[in-house]
Amino acid sequence: MRKFTFIVLLVAVMSTVTLTSLNGAGKSKGKDNAKSVYGTLKGQILATGAGRMMILDNTGKILWQHKGGNCSDIWMLKNGNVLLADNNVVEVDPKTDKVVWSYKPKMQKGGATFACQRLENGNTMVGENSAGRIVEVDPKGKIVFELKLPLCTPGSHNNLRHVRKLANGNYLVSYKAKALVREYTPKGEVVFEVKVKPIAFSAVRLPNGNTVVGHINNVTEFDPKGKIVWQFDRKEIKDVKIGMITGIHVQPNGNIVIGIYGANTSKDGASLFEITREKKIVWRYPGDRHMMGVQLLDEKGKPLPGPVLR
Repeated sequence: MRKFTFIVLLVAVMSTVTLTSLNGAGKSKGKDNAKSVYGTLKGQILATGAGRMMILDNTGKILWQHKGGNCSDIWMLKNGNVLLADNNVVEVDPKTDKVVWSYKPKMQKGGATFACQRLENGNTMVGENSAGRIVEVDPKGKIVFELKLPLCTPGSHNNLRHVRKLANGNYLVSYKAKALVREYTPKGEVVFEVKVKPIAFSAVRLPNGNTVVGHINNVTEFDPKGKIVWQFDRKEIKDVKIGMITGIHVQPNGNIVIGIYGANTSKDGASLFEITREKKIVWRYPGDRHMMGVQLLDEKGKPLPGPVLR
């Protein structure tokens, strides 16, 4: 009887070891699990969408997760904290999951803000969607700069998406409903404008002066005169189901990491992916339905060296 019990236990242990092996390293590249990474992801991913923010490792494993509102913009800061915009702007320490700094816009109707950026001087830029303005806030929460924007309806959900302060001191603004991207000087002068379809969600300025825009069906690069010099259409990738293109993170090598809203989460879907200028997918992660803000990190979860082109 004892010998029989030992054999049963031994078989059970061996079965557990086998199952552990199959569900562990054997699936790290996403061959059998839709929530894994397909392809080769070098580093970690900081991403966010509806109701939560997360850090994923190169296999798709969630390393950190934080609950929040409808979050469209997210940054890994140099101090290791995460800055995000989910109607309010919040800085979270991932080690403790505690909020260490926050800013709450007065006007909340329609979604207060979907854009944030920590500036080199320690202030935080906020693109206030509801109020249709750009503000810069100091560490004590005091507004030290304000630019009221035209083409906005107070309290509307469809005013602004991503806003970026540029190296020249100007502001690159993505208008959702108006489907255009404008560059404003601090005085409100328009010095650059391009129209896109169907909506403008995100825009970044490259070191060569070109502007890359994420706008639902496409990622389009414009030269300083507004001429299209490169474009990716989500339907060009025939074997991958790609939803609505939202946040983008352009890498120094030209590759673009893309966040997808309304993603297909089956094995042939993509909620996050990286694409080359030759329109080849480097890696993709189909494990979440809504991803909007995205940032590629290094293998230790730190911001990439050099200019972060977001």
